[in-house]
Amino acid sequence: MKRELEGYMTLEAAMIFPAVFALVIMVLYATFFLYDKCRMTQDLYTAAYRQSIARGDSTPDVKIDTSNFFMLSSCSAETGGGSDITASVTGEMAPALLTETGDEGAVWELKVTMKARKTDPPRSFRRFRRIAAIAQQAVGD
Repeated sequence: MKRELEGYMTLEAAMIFPAVFALVIMVLYATFFLYDKCRMTQDLYTAAYRQSIARGDSTPDVKIDTSNFFMLSSCSAETGGGSDITASVTGEMAPALLTETGDEGAVWELKVTMKARKTDPPRSFRRFRRIAAIAQQAVGD
């Protein structure tokens, strides 16, 4: 009886190891994808904030560098002006494990958009000081 079951461990390892290896690779790709999303969110937040505190009604001149994202193959960035500042980046990532299996539609698409309201900090500070001075005069009288 023992001679008939000698190769079962080899057979199980040959079937289980590739599945576990593929799962680990997919988890790594998912973490790379989330890393790029976090970097995009941080870059867009910074770009939208910088443009929102810019004085005047100029068009957005903030440049977003899309050349150094970790795993994204194609990226495009744009910013829009007005009273609401919008900054968005779209990118694609094609996991090699899925594209080599013949599935051509296995592209993970990533789009991040940030919005910020246009503000004028010096004007806000002046307004606050005027209101505080009026309140102090009203209380003092």
